[in-house]
Amino acid sequence: MKILIIEDEQSSADRLRRMLESEHEILGVCASNAEVREFFADGNRTDADLILSDIQLGDGLSFESLRKVPAAIPVIFTTAFDHYAVQAFKCNSIDYLLKPIDKEELYTALAKVKPDVPIVTEDSTPDVPPPTRSLSTTDAIAQLLASVKSQTIRYRERFLIPHRGDEYLIVPVGDVSHITIRDGVVRLCTLTGDTHALPMTLEEAEGQLDPKRFMRVNRQYIVSAVAVTKLSTHFLGKIRIHVAAFPDIEIIVSKDKVSMVKHWLDS
Repeated sequence: MKILIIEDEQSSADRLRRMLESEHEILGVCASNAEVREFFADGNRTDADLILSDIQLGDGLSFESLRKVPAAIPVIFTTAFDHYAVQAFKCNSIDYLLKPIDKEELYTALAKVKPDVPIVTEDSTPDVPPPTRSLSTTDAIAQLLASVKSQTIRYRERFLIPHRGDEYLIVPVGDVSHITIRDGVVRLCTLTGDTHALPMTLEEAEGQLDPKRFMRVNRQYIVSAVAVTKLSTHFLGKIRIHVAAFPDIEIIVSKDKVSMVKHWLDS
């Protein structure tokens, strides 16, 4: 199949490419809604058999740009949301995969779009399911949005963090200032200035937190709205986010994401 990847996390895009490129043709990787619109701008890019699309991009949700693509091209959504959201977003022949993407689950989803694609199992035995009706992109998005409205998504309320020896600390999400990755270690920082190692990836933490309260502002930081004291201008159209308990850290937001951060803080 000819596949277009829509993904703004380079590591996730690279992982998808590695899993697919030996058996499929990757038409390209779009890292933003602007790049998706540019990809289909001439109206002649109807050669894609499938789109693999993240939902939260640096310049907004991917739904709007996906509405502009040819309706015959099916979409498999990918995300870091927890399993409650995944269950809410299940569609007929369009799947919704949880990051980090599992290769067997990916090929099972591909088989739903194109039934002659073998499912990759541990013993490498092809398992081809019966044909399924593919939904158009517009229909898939409509089902997705309808599912969101009809389901209650549960977000994390607290973190259980290993402490000294066999002890654990309980940190309510309301006490979190920000979560960051530094030297390969994910760290949770509190409103009181404490820092704890967090045994999960930044992507996992992002998917489990309420997006009204927390935002992934760049590749290194997830920030709580209540922790932000001010924004200041930075060079090249960027901004810096200041958080109360850690006044010396520099949380820089790219120019493309500035309007989204301002809207989030102003809501």
